[in-house]
Amino acid sequence: MNLSLYRPTELEKWLEKEYRSIGIEYASDMDLDLISSIFDVEIRTYNGPSFAEWKEDEYSFIFLNAYLNEKQRREVFFHELCHPLQHVGQQEIMPKSFIELQEIQAKNFQHYAAMPSYLLEEFKSVSPSLLVKVIAEEFCLTERFVQHRLEQIQNRVQSAQYEEELIRRRNTKIVIDDDHVRRVMAELGRKQLEGA
Repeated sequence: MNLSLYRPTELEKWLEKEYRSIGIEYASDMDLDLISSIFDVEIRTYNGPSFAEWKEDEYSFIFLNAYLNEKQRREVFFHELCHPLQHVGQQEIMPKSFIELQEIQAKNFQHYAAMPSYLLEEFKSVSPSLLVKVIAEEFCLTERFVQHRLEQIQNRVQSAQYEEELIRRRNTKIVIDDDHVRRVMAELGRKQLEGA
């Protein structure tokens, strides 16, 4: 896996800065209690559906369903973490389109926060056939989730490659052989005279 052309988003850069501030340098460092502590969010489990509850500058809770397995729990945690960090308002009274926007944002945040690109360097020598499985185990995420994140990263790398190719082509100077151009022009002129 080559990440040399990957360009992290501003959100990813911010998350990396926050994670590094508490010593997260490897996938194995991704402890939910540690991560929730830097954002001042308390995690609670109960028997209902997972959700986040917060009041700006007062409290933030993430309630996780007690019946989720560890991988599901982590994925839901990172989704719900987005809401107190990035959103305002109560979804119960919001227009449907605004709720949908917040959920799309939470899904993007979830992928960046659960599997930060800067932590993927340690997997660059893993065989492509084992990559999804190894990363899923190391980050404690489902293979489906990891596959989606890797596709997201690959799409961004391919986009950067395409941009570089366009820039290279635009900056390539066309070299014209003046003698060859004169010969072709003379030949065209001669053919025009013969056809007249």
